[in-house]
Amino acid sequence: MSPVLSNHKKLSIILTVCSILAIPLRALNTSGVFSPDVKAETKALEYRLSTLPGESPTQWAQRIHYQQAIDDTWRWRVIGLFFDPGRGGGEFRYARFELMQPFLANEKAGWDSAIRYELQLADTDNQPSRGRVAWTGKWNWGEGWEFRANILLGLQFGERSHDGVLVEHRTQFTGALSDSWRLGVESFHDFNDTRAFGAFDEQEHQLGPILKGKFGGGWSLAASWLFGVSDNADDNDFRIHLIRSL
Repeated sequence: MSPVLSNHKKLSIILTVCSILAIPLRALNTSGVFSPDVKAETKALEYRLSTLPGESPTQWAQRIHYQQAIDDTWRWRVIGLFFDPGRGGGEFRYARFELMQPFLANEKAGWDSAIRYELQLADTDNQPSRGRVAWTGKWNWGEGWEFRANILLGLQFGERSHDGVLVEHRTQFTGALSDSWRLGVESFHDFNDTRAFGAFDEQEHQLGPILKGKFGGGWSLAASWLFGVSDNADDNDFRIHLIRSL
């Protein structure tokens, strides 16, 4: 099978999934379906933008990351998020500290997996802080297919915090278009917490296409568009992730 035909088949599969499942509905989701990969002596800066096209006034959220691997088994990251609810000026919302620990490698186990530990501190009295533990797995198959899955469990503390365990699930399925570019679909599922899961439409479920690629000089980019598939989800969320390896 030629590479062009293979890429056309991948594009057809991905667009079919999106057209069946994506129902346009309202979100400022700056999250990603994160990989378990950690490489020693690597450093990176990352900028993320999420906005709601067509909304007036325009809302946006921006995140700034810095991460650095300690070795092949540990990597730390610090994050700051700024949010503008449409009043024309960004507000600092939280700082987050993360520590990633891989425990399975594809070379030995046939797939990659890691645990991430998070502490998020809110900068406002009317928003809760939280601690969270997240699992990530990644599977690679022939012809450039890749699947990622994340499960995230957390507890809130401070003002307006909930007592239940927060539960989230994320997936990403992509195919290689070339050595540098991938196209796929990803989904985000916020199930609220264990004290009040609620019905499907009371939770936040989003799905949409993602295109990501690598450039010269250590630059990489991911562009995605999420649509709500539950009544409580935000919609038409356009997102850009720009990464610079140092």
